Amino acid sequence: MSIYTKTGDKGTTALFDGNRVKKYDDRVETYGSFDELNAEISVAEKFVTSAENKALLRDVERQLFYVCAELATEHESALASKIIITEDDIKTLEKVIDAYTAKLPKVDSFVLPGSSTAGAFLHSARTVARRGERLLVRLSEQTAVRKELLKFVNRLSDFLYILAREEDFRQMLDKATKLIVAKYLEQTGQEKPISSDLSFSFCEKLMHQVCIVSEEIGVPVTLAIVDAHGNPRFNYRMEHALLVSAELATKKAYSAVAMKTSTEKLAEAVQPGAPLYQLETLTNGDIVTFGGGVPIYGNDGVIIGGMGISGGSVEEDIHIAKKALSMIEKG
Repeated sequence: MSIYTKTGDKGTTALFDGNRVKKYDDRVETYGSFDELNAEISVAEKFVTSAENKALLRDVERQLFYVCAELATEHESALASKIIITEDDIKTLEKVIDAYTAKLPKVDSFVLPGSSTAGAFLHSARTVARRGERLLVRLSEQTAVRKELLKFVNRLSDFLYILAREEDFRQMLDKATKLIVAKYLEQTGQEKPISSDLSFSFCEKLMHQVCIVSEEIGVPVTLAIVDAHGNPRFNYRMEHALLVSAELATKKAYSAVAMKTSTEKLAEAVQPGAPLYQLETLTNGDIVTFGGGVPIYGNDGVIIGGMGISGGSVEEDIHIAKKALSMIEKG
């Protein structure tokens, strides 16, 4: 069966309810833009690296079929047999937007459209969504358009924007982490494995060694230990240690795990022009790039956690962290 019908040779096209209109009709121009948007999203979906984002985009692709079907139906009575966009669909987009906004760094200026391939394609889709919205608003001034459809289309461009930011941010961190890890493992080799787990017994032994080294140089500190996912596992603040050291020690431990290297090795990488320039700003300060954070390796050479020391100078924190770990190794 041929895919061409010749029915449009005279410059008209059929709507879903059988009515024929000019191919440049505002209704056709509007649903044609959302058809274009669906194709843009399909391309973007192939480049996103998050399984969650892929699933979200596939859901939106299906919803855009319903948007196009509704816009291609001139008479409201014909919609009764079709799936339409509802308030629940709008709330789903809003939940994603709110959740991603909360976990991403704040933006106080315009964002360049896409530092990753996925982000670039998502931003491209966002601009098509905005055009489609403008056309839909114009169409609503000529004929009845449901308010749910207008709201959904408005949220859709915000949804694509926040997904683009999430892909850009996560891929930037992943790429930078791999570069830094490869560079420093090549230069210094991987640290010696010291433990098979982060048991309380191990954490307690490490705490005792930290206290011994700290007392030797007369600098009270806080020790923080996190697991391989960055979750707090153990925390001990020596008497008279600076209050701020508790928060900084935890951030150092988290940074050592997140970046898979000792935190003092990140200092060079965050200088202007380096791969991780403005890393601390982009992560809202969750990642720190000064010394005192050290990854903890298991017997199989895999990172099982991180420790952070804070309370002295950078050099003192580094000394305490590394000497305490070396004492555990010898033990």
